[in-house]
Amino acid sequence: MEQLFSHDELALITAAADEAGMPPREWVRCAVLQHLSEDDYEEVHPPARSPVRPDLEHALWPVTSHTRSGRTMHEVHHAGCWVPKGGEEALSTAEAREELLANKARPCDACLPERFLTPMS
Repeated sequence: MEQLFSHDELALITAAADEAGMPPREWVRCAVLQHLSEDDYEEVHPPARSPVRPDLEHALWPVTSHTRSGRTMHEVHHAGCWVPKGGEEALSTAEAREELLANKARPCDACLPERFLTPMS
């Protein structure tokens, strides 16, 4: 996060996060999700209500295919990942979880989508 924002911007983010009673990274994530979904994330999706993130249950997960060792391997990405070029097949959240758990696909090393697809602790 420090690479994305200037020191002044980080100070503003930290102050806003403190006011909201959230860690700065979580505050930025909520602000981005609110902007992308055009809803009030904090009111609609309280962070501690469900063991699974409700904001991602209806997400789509792009899948890229790579041929390695003579077989095709599928790689799951989150929507903001830079690896997919566009036009790839996409899985629902449930399908992406199933593919990863069954080892039919691997998570992208760049965006680490498994952090979104596993229940919150």
